[in-house]
Amino acid sequence: MDDIIKASVELSVTELSSELESVRSKLQAAEQKIMQLELALLQSRDFSIGTAAELGEMRVGYNTIIEKLKDANIHIKSHLAHIKRLEEALGESGRAIAFHAARSAELDRVYNSASWKIGRFIMIPVRILRKISS
Repeated sequence: MDDIIKASVELSVTELSSELESVRSKLQAAEQKIMQLELALLQSRDFSIGTAAELGEMRVGYNTIIEKLKDANIHIKSHLAHIKRLEEALGESGRAIAFHAARSAELDRVYNSASWKIGRFIMIPVRILRKISS
């Protein structure tokens, strides 16, 4: 009977040993899985930190672009106002040119009129006396 007990003890030690090996291999597989999950978590965290940094850079770039667009809009408005002032000045100069052309035409008509020519002819002696006396 001792042999049976020894055999049964040896059998249970063998079974326990194989079960222990099985549990160890399962534990090792679970530890590897935990390490993989930790690595994936660290990678995910690094990715989220990098993405947050990129987002911050994009916001700065976006704000810079918005400021440049505001400056460009101010610049464009200023140019448009300047163009409007130039167009108004050009219109006024056109009116002034037309006014002076009309005055010049009127003077030409006066200088070409018979009364002007006769008056100028009659006034020759007076002009000569003025030149002599000066």
